[in-house]
Amino acid sequence: MKSIGFHSKIKLDEREFHIHTGNVNVKNQILSEIFEEGKYIAARQVDYKKRQEGNDSTQEGYLKSIASKLHNETLEEINMLFQVNSKIRMLKQHNPHFKLGSVFYERNFLEEAIDNFLQVIELKHDYIPAYVRLGKSYLKLGENQKAVDILEKGFNIQPEFPDIANSLGVARTFLHDYEGAIEILQHAIKKNPVFDEANFNLGVALFLSTVIDSKENDKVVVPSRVIRFIKSLKGMDRYNDDSWQELFQSTLDVINEGKLGDIVGGLENLQLKLITHIKLNSPIESFYLKFMYGGHELSREELESYENKIRNQSTDRENFADYWNELGTIHMIQCRNLFLKSLNEFKKAVDLNDNYDDAKKNLELIRNNKKGFLILLRAILK
Repeated sequence: MKSIGFHSKIKLDEREFHIHTGNVNVKNQILSEIFEEGKYIAARQVDYKKRQEGNDSTQEGYLKSIASKLHNETLEEINMLFQVNSKIRMLKQHNPHFKLGSVFYERNFLEEAIDNFLQVIELKHDYIPAYVRLGKSYLKLGENQKAVDILEKGFNIQPEFPDIANSLGVARTFLHDYEGAIEILQHAIKKNPVFDEANFNLGVALFLSTVIDSKENDKVVVPSRVIRFIKSLKGMDRYNDDSWQELFQSTLDVINEGKLGDIVGGLENLQLKLITHIKLNSPIESFYLKFMYGGHELSREELESYENKIRNQSTDRENFADYWNELGTIHMIQCRNLFLKSLNEFKKAVDLNDNYDDAKKNLELIRNNKKGFLILLRAILK
């Protein structure tokens, strides 16, 4: 079957992005990639099942419909994010900036992510998650000194959070400040003894501190602590997808070969991937931003699309409270749309017959409760 392909170009805030969407037959996947000036930014993908019936023409039409939907969703989200970014630029509330910065971060729009995290810190100087994600943004860009500076500020405000200590430890490791890294990582583990990522990072810092004067081609033995925690992380549910498993295994393979230069590169790459990974439910965060600041009412189709995205996530999410909280939020907004629809319908009934007492009573009840309902909904979303 021939390849399916879509291409679009959009200009936003004096920046130009190219979006390419097509099929990857060997993986049964539709992939939508975003580029800026030839540089890869991010990608979204959906898996598809090959149809058992039909000829190449019907299969091609099936794939085109999936690719077209994903391509348009990618375009729409980029436009929405930059529109919201412009709209809330002067907003003096930290939460919208943090949510927008987090989505920008996950989508790898790091310049916009950094701007929003800086605004969060300006608005709420003790909001530690913003320091952590700002530090991770700098680490993604390779600006390790900036990462250390901002993470140290956050750590000095609230040293009780193991995550910021772990992030700071990795940043110090990347600057070859092994003594400082070891100290702060030991602090993180003291706060959370079962923090396997911090235990792995401590093992790396201890190992690197002992080979600082060695040559790249030297054969070395990596401490069992490092290998043990790589294997522990490899077995965790949150790292059970193929890309993580391949990364853990390739790192172990490099360690087994014993060549120092390759080992250091492999360990740093794994550290960077682990430390810059964040747990973010993109559908619900994008939904929040679009509903609150997108500039238009969400249609029934849009709401159903977000609901389906939440429902189609892994089935084990049904065992977590945030899954049901997210669905409840979606359903509240669906209620709000029906609430406003009923207001217009009661009004139409009264317009057609001003003596229709039941309709007049219902219209008055709706009008009296409209403000309270909208206040309730916005209170839930804030």
